[in-house]
Amino acid sequence: MRKARLRAQIERLEAELDAARPYLALAREIQAEVHRASADGTADVERLTEALDAIPRRERVAVARAVFDGLDREQQWGVLERIFDDEELRRTLHTDRDALVEAARRSAGRNAIATSARSSGQLDTRLVPEGETLTLGMFRERDVHAAVPVGHSSTTCARRVVLRATDGAGTFQVIEDVFNPAGGYFVTPTYDEDAWRTADRLPAHALARVGSMTGDGDTRVFAPILFVGGRVDVETGGTVREGPLHLGFAMVGDCELFSDAR
Repeated sequence: MRKARLRAQIERLEAELDAARPYLALAREIQAEVHRASADGTADVERLTEALDAIPRRERVAVARAVFDGLDREQQWGVLERIFDDEELRRTLHTDRDALVEAARRSAGRNAIATSARSSGQLDTRLVPEGETLTLGMFRERDVHAAVPVGHSSTTCARRVVLRATDGAGTFQVIEDVFNPAGGYFVTPTYDEDAWRTADRLPAHALARVGSMTGDGDTRVFAPILFVGGRVDVETGGTVREGPLHLGFAMVGDCELFSDAR
């Protein structure tokens, strides 16, 4: 039985090799043109076009993506748009281009928020654009200042809340609210999992605003501003809760706002 399986495997591999043999020279030609395009953008477009036209659509898409990934962004669009007349391939490449542009736009927006937050030590949550996620790491007051330089890598985080901006005006939908996410928080008599669950935990999908209570007595008002190291207060269902924990890190998407931690 073992010999029979081995023989069958060898026969299958030989059949695959025989099927691929007519394309080997073509593959080498395409590879050479791709390498030239990647190196200096001087590939013979006509030769590359002829080579690509000789293979099926599925393989053409794969080669197109290989060329696309190998070039720098300045070369990608000019070379590929000259090579491909096929409308479907053009749509595929433009979809990738649009995704890159959107990713770059979001990254630039996150970096702008981080620059402002680091320089001022605070975050105006109304700056978080609609659809973007905001992650907050909260700590005991005695732990928070040591946690700030470490950012989201800190193991002493008592509570992590992930929110998604719903309107770009400071209102968020709760994605998750987790107690002691890294397992390193030293539980105290005044704040343990029961206290979090009964007094602080935000239900999934609830709408909330996060910020700080300012002022004194009857003049106290809620502002959608978070201060690094400061208390995190929450407004939900028309009620403001004063939080027992302090802000040690904040992230918009995957961008740290108050530290350079990665």
